[in-house]
Amino acid sequence: MKTPFSIILTFIFAFIINFCLPCFAFDPQSAYFSINAETKDINTITDVQRINELLDDLENNWNNHNVEKVLKHYADDFVNGDGLNAEAVKNLTLELWDAYPDVKNKSQERTVRVYGEYATVDSVDLYQGTSSMIRQEVGTKGILKAISIGNLFLKKFGPTWKITSDKTLLEKVSITYGLGSELVDQNRIKLTAPEQAISGQQYTAKLEFNLSGDIKPVAAISKEMLIYPQNTAEDKFRLVNESELEKLVSANKLSKNELITATIGLTGGALKPKLLGLVFLTRRVNVIPVLEQTSEVSIIKAPAKSILNKEVDFLDIYPNEKKQEQNTHKEKDTPKELPSNIEE
Repeated sequence: MKTPFSIILTFIFAFIINFCLPCFAFDPQSAYFSINAETKDINTITDVQRINELLDDLENNWNNHNVEKVLKHYADDFVNGDGLNAEAVKNLTLELWDAYPDVKNKSQERTVRVYGEYATVDSVDLYQGTSSMIRQEVGTKGILKAISIGNLFLKKFGPTWKITSDKTLLEKVSITYGLGSELVDQNRIKLTAPEQAISGQQYTAKLEFNLSGDIKPVAAISKEMLIYPQNTAEDKFRLVNESELEKLVSANKLSKNELITATIGLTGGALKPKLLGLVFLTRRVNVIPVLEQTSEVSIIKAPAKSILNKEVDFLDIYPNEKKQEQNTHKEKDTPKELPSNIEE
């Protein structure tokens, strides 16, 4: 179970831009929040059981918003995949709980792999909650929905397992108000972006609409690096008359993961247009570094190639025999000295 960084940043972003608060857009098949955790154990039952018990306790304490009991499962030197330490994760989690007092997490799928004193957990986690505040523009609270797919990394300290890091592979968040909640649940507003991009290269973020003619969206797409504290980019809103809005963006050259955020205001009314709903959609884009920034496809092949060319000194199983053999060859290869009375 992870605390998705982008969920919290979406919440922060939404407050800054004169619009916002939470809801996620699940795909239609994922619209239901009742899930039974499935555990696939493939290692020693004792360690797998301990880790599953740890994760169940972590999820329970997270849902009870008990931050101290949550943090007891983290190693002191914990650093997550976005470079945040445990203290930063704690602060962000408290902000999320304050904004969504009833937010809950549910692990949908879980696979545990144990390698001696190390373990990796693959998990799919869902989040859902209602904002504590009402957006005055639309007169409703926000609904947060999110999905996070990734890994937890653990290490065994004596008899106790601790979380040392995590890595998020996919993260999608939606925060909706008013009419926006219905349209997102019906998959009539979608944001697409690649899950992964190469540092310095361009990719496309696309916002797609399937709306009735009396609803006019005003929208903007922005990109931020996943760093803390967050610097929010300024949005340029535009009336969208087509069925989609695209933005070409360049992945940062610092190899920091990124967050694509679409902000949509839904307006309607023939004589006096008014705001009917708000939608905030985010997609995580993991940015991978390149070995040389001048290379377009510098996916690191050097380690594999070096292994192929590596010379191997095999274990000397018979040291005495080998030394005798070497001495024999040396005697054969070394010319003998001629007697002093014989000329060459």
